[in-house]
This record gives sequence, structure tokens and C-alpha cells, in this order.
Amino acid sequence: MPPELAITGALNWDINLFVKQIPRSGQEVVVEKIDRVPGGKGGNVAVAATRILGQGHVALIACLGRDDVAEKQISILKQEGVDASTVQMLDRFESGQAYITVDQKGSNVIETHFGANAGLNQDHLMLPTVQSVLANIQTLVVIDPPRQVAGRLLAEGRRLRKSVIWHPGVLTRYGLSEFEDDMEEIDYLVLNEHEAPLFAGVKRLDQALSSLNKAAPKAKILVTLGNRGAAFYSAGKLSRIPRISLEKLGRKVVNTTGSGDAFVGAFAAYKVLGVNDIDAFRFANMAGALKACHPETRGSPTRKDLEESYRKYFD
Repeated sequence: MPPELAITGALNWDINLFVKQIPRSGQEVVVEKIDRVPGGKGGNVAVAATRILGQGHVALIACLGRDDVAEKQISILKQEGVDASTVQMLDRFESGQAYITVDQKGSNVIETHFGANAGLNQDHLMLPTVQSVLANIQTLVVIDPPRQVAGRLLAEGRRLRKSVIWHPGVLTRYGLSEFEDDMEEIDYLVLNEHEAPLFAGVKRLDQALSSLNKAAPKAKILVTLGNRGAAFYSAGKLSRIPRISLEKLGRKVVNTTGSGDAFVGAFAAYKVLGVNDIDAFRFANMAGALKACHPETRGSPTRKDLEESYRKYFD
């Protein structure tokens, strides 16, 4: 059975540095622990969705260098059940890497070397394996490929009449005007509380939502709000859901890195399963919270853990 969901986005090797507090400029702090784990938004979202949909249902469109990191990445993706046939190896780049400092409250600072992620190009999208996947999927999640590739993928989604979820991430730095011609037909736009105003070029979330709605009138807008929960904007109406109190589940925050990716992966997966927007949104919010209880970047929950935690929390 061909994949029903395709993700395009970065693959990184994450070096997590756990400290008591994030250092100020010029300050040296002691690193209590180092974890070296797979990451990158594309890989994280693909794994999060696969843990809900099952093996072979999710394909990842991405690039790696020809190095030891790439071999580990492919092996891990396959173990997780992600279809990695659309991951391309590039000779001129090393695989992407991210250096993440995490304090004892789970907050983080991330520095990323894009490496091969920046080598994804429009020719890659025309490869027979990629075109076959795009033709057969139900939903396409576009995250943070290079700018021109993002525009092409959004156009391909429209052409093939797929449900398109766009999570622009670092591409928000270009500003809304750069993408207005690409956004008319997207179905969902996902941003965090910092990205939304930055992307729209305004200061307040309400202003950002208004501007984003004008640029993408068809899209439903999802905004993650960190420890304040999340917001869902559709047809001029804003709905908020509060943060998940992990104490109620007997858990605590360890590392928030990757929580947003768990949110996106879960939302996309439940939409593929035919779940309505609000319920998919609530499952996604729970998935992001549960990920924060794990130190690894790809600590997203299985479907069983997610749905059992959801029932326990809301019963």
C-alpha cells in the first residue's frame, strides 16, 4: 500500500546539551549530559505521524549527505516505519546538524547547520519516486525546504488536489509578502506564537491572524502557544485550548525540543484518519505535551499512549 501522507522538511543529527541554565553571552556553564539523537523537523514530524498511522503510511521527502550520519538516519527512519525511498543522498554536502542547549526546566536554544537540507531542489521533486508518492498521497505536509522548493511543493499540492498543511518554520523570516501567491489554496497553516507575528510583520497575535487569513482565506490556522496551550482560527473565529497539565498525568517536562513537531505530526495523522479538525487539534496538543516528557527530540507518543493519556486526562 503506498503512503497516504508525505512530509517534506529537514533531517538533522541533534547534539543535545543539558545544562542547569541557558548561558548568557560570555558565560560558561557546566554541561550535565550530552545526547546525540536524530532530529530535524521533517524527520521528527514523519516519525510522529508514523507512530500514529503505522509502518509504511508516511513518506519523507528530504536530503542527506553521503556520510556516517546519513547511514544512521536512514536506518533509524526504516526502524520507525517511515518510507525513506524519497530521501536523496547528495555528494556536495554533509548531513544537517543541530546543537541544542536545554535547561533544567526544559527550555532550549537551537543552532542549526542546514547542510544537505539546503540542497533539496526542484529537480528532486521531479524524480519518479517522488512524483509517484505525491500522486498517491492524501495529505502533503510542507515544512522548511528551501524557499523555491516550498513554493513548488505548495503548487504541486494544488495541482494534484491534495490536502496541504504548511508549517513554514524558518521560512517565516522571508515575510508574508514573499509567499502570498503560494498560499491561496493551502488547507492548514501551522505556526508557533513567535512565528505568526514575525511572518505577518506585526506585533500582536490577533493582528497576525487577520493578515494571515487575508493571504490564505481558505486555510485554517493553528498556532502553538507553548505553556499557554494552542489556538485554532477558522472563518474569523478564534478557539483556544488550554495547556495540558502534565502533573495530572503524573508526568513532568524534561525537554520541549520537538514538541511542536509532535503536534504537527499528530494533527496530520489524525486528519488522514478522517478525524474532524477540533478533535485532531486536541490530540495534537496532547501529543506535543507528552513529547515534552522525554529527553530525545523524537520522543513523540505512540497512538496507544496518546489516546490512553487523552482519555485519562479528560475523563
